[in-house]
Amino acid sequence: MRAVFCRVSIVRPLCLAATNTRIIATTSTRQLTRFDTIPRSTVCKALSSYLSATPSSRHFFSASVQHRLVHTSTFISNRSRIFALEGHANTSTPNAGAAQKPSEGTMTASMSTSNTPLVYCSPKRRASCELVPIGSEHAPKQRIVPVSYGTSVFFNRALSTSAGPRSQETLPIGTQEASPSSPFAGSTDTSSTAATAEQPRAMVIQLTDQEAEICEILDQVAKNYKAKEGKKVELRIAGGWVRDKLLGLSCHDLDVGLDTMMGYEFAVRVNEYMESLGKKKRTIAKIATNPEKSKHLETATMMVLGMPLDFVNLRSEVYDDSSRIPSEIMFGTPKEDAERRDITINALFYNIHTHKVEDHTGMGLKDLQDGIIRTPLEAYETFWQDPLRVLRCIRFASRFQFTIAEDAKKAILDSRIKEVLKTKISKERIGSELDKMIDDGAGRSTAIRLLQELGLYDVVFAPPEVNTIAKGTTAVEGSICEVQDAFKLVWIMEWILKIHPGLAGEDEDGTFSQPERDVGQESLLKQTQGTPMTSHLYPIVTSEPVPGIPYIAPMEEPFPERLAKRTMILSSMLYPYREMTATVNKKTIPAGSWILRYGLKGRNVEIDIVTKVMESIKAVQGKVASISLDIPQDQELLRKERVEMGMLIRDIGFITVIGKKWRCALLIGLGVELIEKFDLLKQGILDDETKVKISKYNAFLSKAEAYQIDHCFSWKYIVDGKEVTQLLKVKPGPKVTGYLQKIMQWQLQHPHSSKEECQEWIREHPEQFK
Repeated sequence: MRAVFCRVSIVRPLCLAATNTRIIATTSTRQLTRFDTIPRSTVCKALSSYLSATPSSRHFFSASVQHRLVHTSTFISNRSRIFALEGHANTSTPNAGAAQKPSEGTMTASMSTSNTPLVYCSPKRRASCELVPIGSEHAPKQRIVPVSYGTSVFFNRALSTSAGPRSQETLPIGTQEASPSSPFAGSTDTSSTAATAEQPRAMVIQLTDQEAEICEILDQVAKNYKAKEGKKVELRIAGGWVRDKLLGLSCHDLDVGLDTMMGYEFAVRVNEYMESLGKKKRTIAKIATNPEKSKHLETATMMVLGMPLDFVNLRSEVYDDSSRIPSEIMFGTPKEDAERRDITINALFYNIHTHKVEDHTGMGLKDLQDGIIRTPLEAYETFWQDPLRVLRCIRFASRFQFTIAEDAKKAILDSRIKEVLKTKISKERIGSELDKMIDDGAGRSTAIRLLQELGLYDVVFAPPEVNTIAKGTTAVEGSICEVQDAFKLVWIMEWILKIHPGLAGEDEDGTFSQPERDVGQESLLKQTQGTPMTSHLYPIVTSEPVPGIPYIAPMEEPFPERLAKRTMILSSMLYPYREMTATVNKKTIPAGSWILRYGLKGRNVEIDIVTKVMESIKAVQGKVASISLDIPQDQELLRKERVEMGMLIRDIGFITVIGKKWRCALLIGLGVELIEKFDLLKQGILDDETKVKISKYNAFLSKAEAYQIDHCFSWKYIVDGKEVTQLLKVKPGPKVTGYLQKIMQWQLQHPHSSKEECQEWIREHPEQFK
């Protein structure tokens, strides 16, 4: 078997879709501890160059198998890295030897007599790369390990089923360990590794070097404790880490369950062991027992080898009817701990000592294979004890595109569960779950659809009420519109955000956890990515301010793309409340603002942005409709258009927290106009009317950049209010605001003129200020 290495220079995290191929990211000095990612176009370009240089290896064949997304949450800096592509081609594919050119978007593989695995992917991003043979001085020296692939019924993704270094087969409780010749440990069908829709995939946890070293440390601390004290403590990694690793996803924090020892005591022993190895002692955060604050068992948190670890006891819980907080928590067995969890796929354990996955509910592994969201115990009882689990079921179902089990659906639809969700769960907790739905990314529109179908939209987004949770609410006017509009608008926003994923804070292929692509969005993206029609459809300003124009320093933000994306999604989710208002302390505010502030306890910055964006929709739509697609040749018309556009941009972006995110209002305005075209868009159809609408909004955004007014929201008045009153010889008062508006309009017409020229214009045209 041969391998091919490519040196790649990229500036942000992207992804690679690979057929029967695994990506190992290395530097010239060490093996990285996790997968890195590279853009599809890089692989395509690199492999094309390599095949051109090696004609003997150049013949393609169709690979009718699905692909796996390899992601990382770490940011890739602008440095050179070496990537190794390894694996083997599916030799059972018909016409394997026939040469054919891969079509756009088709996953194909290249194969030579030495089984060299190469991958073709449709181009999406530019990056420079070069291929070097395995014997090159630049190639990493690590051993290349072949990986075979099976298929998930639900995920339609190829996932590893054989044990390379650090791989661990996963077995349900009571199952014998699989022999080395049987990579499908725990699988009900081991007859073939071909990607078919009927065959469940085997489960494998593949530890990174960092995770493996952590597990070795924890195992050794447990052994030392037994040898010194004569007592046994068993450690299991619990919850989301196990689930994500089985799905081939990354997870960067570990919850470690202990059966016979307090978390803090074990963390202290970990510190002592690390010190004996010459490692630096780490701080341990202790959450002590505090029944008054529902902290019934002690937990501890610390960093080990750069990864956060939470040590907590396995436990069982007892609930009463008055709160979602357990009234009593006791030490429990692994089975009791698994059964008290929200869903079966979150109730799996990885035993650090035996290197096996334990499925104490007997359903977790199968539900993960089949794509089912199910509660470990009876659904109604589970939701009654803790109604927040209803929202967690929806979040995980939407994140992974899993199906909620029928008994769980029936329980969620029960009016009693809906009522306790309203009364027992704090607004902050509901808001926290909503935040996670938004940030998960892959299933935001699915989450809204499920909330609607299960009758929970008005529970999560509870409408304003007089003098209830918000004292001082004296009136509510208007009514909620079609809830279905929220789903439609979120879906449209997801598509628009994916047109320029890097500039919208999106992963190139949705998010790391998205299992299936939306056929309609796939078709729309093929028609809109990289086209003049959508060249400027992204939510934040990316250009630099024009030199020589005085600016108000904008508020610095670490991740403006993320806030812009959240603004668009939240605005879309609340769109059905567009016709409703609430009066609070004699001030009338949009219902959406009321819901964010009082119903979801949202952040002030998001409340302010969403409020302004929603208020601007009609103004945006009217102004976009009035501009031409091209820049006017007549200078008078050009100046007029520049002023009108600039004043709209200032009206939206002048609020400090919005700034360069003013473009969000334009994209929301476009999305609202496209709601009536949703049925066609869902089928991937762009009719002429839709193309014209998209082009108009794109024209506004591109003109704003061409006119150099995309930063005008932060322009200073070249003549301030005090000066203009002196020039006009009038007293200060409310009219000054209007005077300053006139001055800004003049600035937009004459962006490079001086203060003296503006003062002269004011003196010569006092009639403009009457």
